[in-house]
Amino acid sequence: MKYYYTQGVAFEDLATVLRIYRRQDKPLEEVLAYFEIPTNRAFVQSQYEQLEPLTVQEAIAFQNNEQRMVALRAFSVEDVAKALQSVRLDRQTIHKKQIRWNKDLQPYEHEYEDTYELYKIPASVLNLERTWRNEEPSVYFVKCKCASTDRQYMLYVPQEVGEYRDAIMAIAWTMRFNGVPLKKEQYLNMMYSET
Repeated sequence: MKYYYTQGVAFEDLATVLRIYRRQDKPLEEVLAYFEIPTNRAFVQSQYEQLEPLTVQEAIAFQNNEQRMVALRAFSVEDVAKALQSVRLDRQTIHKKQIRWNKDLQPYEHEYEDTYELYKIPASVLNLERTWRNEEPSVYFVKCKCASTDRQYMLYVPQEVGEYRDAIMAIAWTMRFNGVPLKKEQYLNMMYSET
């Protein structure tokens, strides 16, 4: 079986890799540069611009975790949230201060707002089965931003945490101390002691 690689991950189908590149808005000339084998180059040349970009639902459907992660990187957090019909349940902001260092290695105080948003995704959108009590489960995630890179992330939280509709409680749950999730108060104390 042939494999086609993107970002170090193997895919069985060249068209799938090309659809990921289409989602990333890569121009044909750039994509052609990735291929040396004449038959692959001919396929890219003739098919690339006719292929539809990969959708969020298709990216999530990959059974292979590495393939799913590569495919999902092609989307913004907002694109994923919108495509999955997610509903924002809560939004909370924490004012933070940190000591940082400039290019001359001199410390300075950096102040910023750290915002967390809790979302709920209907299980039917993800084709999840009903629970043993015949309830439709929901999937929850908290949206946050890395303070050092400014990249946004969607972090899963379990239903029993998400049902509280508290974004700070949700982000606290994603952090562990001695293997135990933090409580909201512990997280806030940690954040304020950091400032």
